[in-house]
Amino acid sequence: DPSSTQPRSCPRGWLHWRGGCYGYFGREATWRQAEGWCRTLRRSCHLASVLSAEEHRALAKFVSQCQRAKEEDDVWIGLQYRSDAWAWADGSKMRYAAWDDDDFTKGKHCAVLEESSGFLSWDDDGCSERNPFVCKCKG
Repeated sequence: DPSSTQPRSCPRGWLHWRGGCYGYFGREATWRQAEGWCRTLRRSCHLASVLSAEEHRALAKFVSQCQRAKEEDDVWIGLQYRSDAWAWADGSKMRYAAWDDDDFTKGKHCAVLEESSGFLSWDDDGCSERNPFVCKCKG
């Protein structure tokens, strides 16, 4: 039965990519609020992890399509600096990185997709800043 191998369909307007669902939320929230919101959607949902260049390109394109020209905001992803290392909220291993530079600012412990790069690079941002965000739900 081929339908059994199909992932559950994603909500309308979400990106479906490689068995995951990605939702863009234009409401602005702190990193913690955004992660909390993602967690309420489904057990498997967190702020998005970005684990390869391929996934990053798909996500950047999706976010670009979601943001109206007037928005032009950086967008939270699920990366946070804790215990001396950057870690994904969903527990994924850090297999890929796309920082715009390695010049991290003290006290900026959460990561965004940078609007100025077409969302193709990451930047560190203060976790209490308010940004739109992307949730990723697995399977």
